[in-house]
Amino acid sequence: MRRTMPAYDPQSLADLSDRTQYESWLIEAVYAIADESLFPEWPDQMVYPASGGEPSLGVFGRGNIVIGDWRPHFLQVGAPLIFVTTFKLLDMLAEWVLNENGLRSTHRFARKISALKDPRVFPPAIASRDWLRERLVGLYDHLEPLRGTVVHARHFKTSDGALRVSSSKGNTVGPEVTFAPKELRSLSVLVVSVMRYIDGTWKLDPYREKLLRRSLDELAHLHRLPSLGQEPPRFLTVRGYSIQLESVEVNIARIRHDVRKMCPGQDAHIRPQSGNRDAGWQ
Repeated sequence: MRRTMPAYDPQSLADLSDRTQYESWLIEAVYAIADESLFPEWPDQMVYPASGGEPSLGVFGRGNIVIGDWRPHFLQVGAPLIFVTTFKLLDMLAEWVLNENGLRSTHRFARKISALKDPRVFPPAIASRDWLRERLVGLYDHLEPLRGTVVHARHFKTSDGALRVSSSKGNTVGPEVTFAPKELRSLSVLVVSVMRYIDGTWKLDPYREKLLRRSLDELAHLHRLPSLGQEPPRFLTVRGYSIQLESVEVNIARIRHDVRKMCPGQDAHIRPQSGNRDAGWQ
């Protein structure tokens, strides 16, 4: 019997996770080999001293020095692998959604793309965000001929981690499209993250939503839809110290003002934290 409404129940989500586990692992592993984790955690902090003076901003970072190390070079020459594997994840997501909507599997990309553009019920993490659904379908649509080139036609070049591809669909070579290393990384972060939000591994909270929106803005020339206007998100722990033993009053308006001043051009997501267990920040 043909289903008309998707279930998206625990078994369905587990099936998606099982299908995509290897590709998600591979993409993360390629970046991890080069010591460039896709999902680093930066413990940046803005600290208010007990004296009540101006806050200080502690910024953490890292750098790599290559002295006869092959690992960074692996990422530089692995751009085609990253692109093709990331597209495969998108393709498996598309097939899963269409199967859940009662459509039979097909190897014809044109049919899958057309079917996705018709009204379909997507999993909740996507269905409640039209901006995400539209841009994922746009990426799938516009990356498909480029994927075909890399796999079948070889009209592509790589240098210094960048990938340059020309669509060769229908024996017609189209204009060259460049994937800078940062854009390949944004594409990888986007697709792997979406998989985790769909299957429930991660919770799509407001900060992570901003990360998705920023990744999509960095890929606007690939999905060909308008920018979402998302400034670079930044996660800050705001720590306050006090010499008082009783609870203290937290001036949220001041914190927001100081964050805007110290992080211009960024969309900062703040988490308060007290330096005194009884200070009342939590």
